[in-house]
Amino acid sequence: MAFLTSVDWTEVLPLSFLVLACLILVAFAPPPLQQKPHGGVFLSVPSLAVIGISAIKKIRNRASAWRYLIHGQSIIQREFDNAHNEPFEIFAPDNRYVFVSSEKHIKEVDSAPDTVLSLQAASKQMLQPAYTMHGFNWFDRRGTEGVGFVRALRVLLTNNLPQILPTLSCIVRARFEQLHSEHAKVNGEVHSPVYPMIIQLVVLSNALSFFGEELAKNEAFMIAALSYVEETLICAEIVRLVPKFMAPFVGKMLASRLKCQKIIYSALLPVAEERCLERDYKKLGHSVPDHADCIQWIMQTSPSQKPWTPERIVHELIAIWFGSVHALSTTITFAIHDLCLHPEYVTPLREELAHGLDNFEQTGKGLALLDSFIKESARLSPVESMSTRRAALKPFTLSDGTSVGVGDWLCTPVRALMQSGSHYPDPLEFNGFRFVDPSTITESAKVSKSFQEKPSRLVDVDNTFHVWGTGRMACPGRYYAAAIMKLILGQIIMKYECRLVDSLAPRHITWRSTMIPRQKTMVVFTPH
Repeated sequence: MAFLTSVDWTEVLPLSFLVLACLILVAFAPPPLQQKPHGGVFLSVPSLAVIGISAIKKIRNRASAWRYLIHGQSIIQREFDNAHNEPFEIFAPDNRYVFVSSEKHIKEVDSAPDTVLSLQAASKQMLQPAYTMHGFNWFDRRGTEGVGFVRALRVLLTNNLPQILPTLSCIVRARFEQLHSEHAKVNGEVHSPVYPMIIQLVVLSNALSFFGEELAKNEAFMIAALSYVEETLICAEIVRLVPKFMAPFVGKMLASRLKCQKIIYSALLPVAEERCLERDYKKLGHSVPDHADCIQWIMQTSPSQKPWTPERIVHELIAIWFGSVHALSTTITFAIHDLCLHPEYVTPLREELAHGLDNFEQTGKGLALLDSFIKESARLSPVESMSTRRAALKPFTLSDGTSVGVGDWLCTPVRALMQSGSHYPDPLEFNGFRFVDPSTITESAKVSKSFQEKPSRLVDVDNTFHVWGTGRMACPGRYYAAAIMKLILGQIIMKYECRLVDSLAPRHITWRSTMIPRQKTMVVFTPH
């Protein structure tokens, strides 16, 4: 995974060689010979032929499953094209995925009880929280310990955007200028590694919004918060691929070497403990300070009959942190790539921002053109080719007879759906304002050639745009995420002209169904 560059690999490599040896043995081990009832082995020519054919088939299937790790995106697209809107299956080394594309089947998946199809269980397999989130081994079923975090993100965090955005705007602007000034000049131009730069801006923005100014000034905490996403991806991926009997050993060994989760946990726990004490004092009638951050909101929305402990609150915050940093930074980076590739959109976007940025920062609303531009970028360069992940806790059968067993996943091919001509005119063409009502676009903004029949916003969820998930399980933090995207991109558009140093060079890599910007893609930001 070449994009993972900031982790100290000297801590990981010795164990990685052991893991690699195990993976090779598991991937290509031949099937055992069939045993006679009394312990002998059938050695007849027909039996050997069957064994040989079976072994070759197994090796071929295993090789195909392992190819998914490198070519997952293209494999999903190929199978989607061949399936003609019917369900199709893909095997990875550790799982079987059944993809559904039709509105009917997507609704069936979304409507299935959490006791049968579980988003929580799928996320648990992906992130391996017992090893990556300081022992947070959450339940497979959503809501077992309460779902207050949904209200904390969807309602409380969103409602506080008018208080958050003006301060963040000033901080993001200053931090961008500082980072830009530190980058090297090449032939008189500053070459900025855009993805690492955006990660730092997102980490700073989220730290202030989630944890408050004091922790955002804690240097050790911020360094750990910056590297934590990479550590999680490394550890979780290795644990997923080793034999199951080895997973606890390997997971614990990796967790002991990757330190960021411990630093984050140790920094957040005293704050959470203090907040819980304040909660108890308030119940006794004492006056306590007011706090407006995610620590407070997660605590306030935990189950009233059995309030979460400080440890449980910190575990929830760590899980939210991973999702917010990873998705935000990649989406913003791809949008900057598109600004460079489609400079004709800069002028109308800049005009909109000149009239609407101040109001957006005060309300968290508006900027329809920028909203559409980000959505179009996310449509053509989605972080994920797979969405609506549900792990089967019990056998489940779709209306057409397609079935999944316990442990299999049902999901949607989000990238293929969003680039399908059945849902989008000119599906592979970048039309930055395609999601805006064309009757509202001014003359200078008429640069898009295709529009959707029905206008929509970046935060909207439907059966053709699954960036945020699907239906009742859609991401509750998407309103905050969309606002931060607009804030950071708005600052860049207003202050700089953007140009890719090498517009023909590869700008991303893929692993499984995920697409990640390359760390070394350089952008020239020229003050406007």
